[in-house]
Amino acid sequence: MTTNGKGGFIAAALGRCPVCGQGKLFKSYLKVAETCKVCATDFKAADTGDGPVVFVILIAGFAACAGLLISFLAWNWSPATLLAVWPAFAVILSLILMPILKGLMVAAQIRHKIRD
Repeated sequence: MTTNGKGGFIAAALGRCPVCGQGKLFKSYLKVAETCKVCATDFKAADTGDGPVVFVILIAGFAACAGLLISFLAWNWSPATLLAVWPAFAVILSLILMPILKGLMVAAQIRHKIRD
C-alpha cells in the first residue's frame, strides 16, 4: 500500500513511514530510522538539518509570547506566575512539535526525491 499526496504527510507527522504509512519513521525520539521495516524505503538520504528547529522556534515562540502578553495585559498575572507558566509552555510545545515537523520535512524530501 502506498500513501500518496496528503496521506504520506499525515503518516510522517504521526511518526510512520511516509511511503507505506505503516512502518516506523523514527528509531528514537528524533533519530530517523535507516529504512522502513515494512516497505524497505531508504531514509538515509533524508537529512532535515536545522529546518524543523526554525519552525518550532517560530511557532512556540509566537504562542508563548502571545500568551504572555495576553495573560499580563488582560488578566494581570504576577511576573512570578508568568515566569512559571510561559517558559514551561514553550518547552512542552517545542517537545510536541519537534517530531511532527521533522517527520513532515522527511516526507517532503522523500516525495520530491531530494538527495544530498
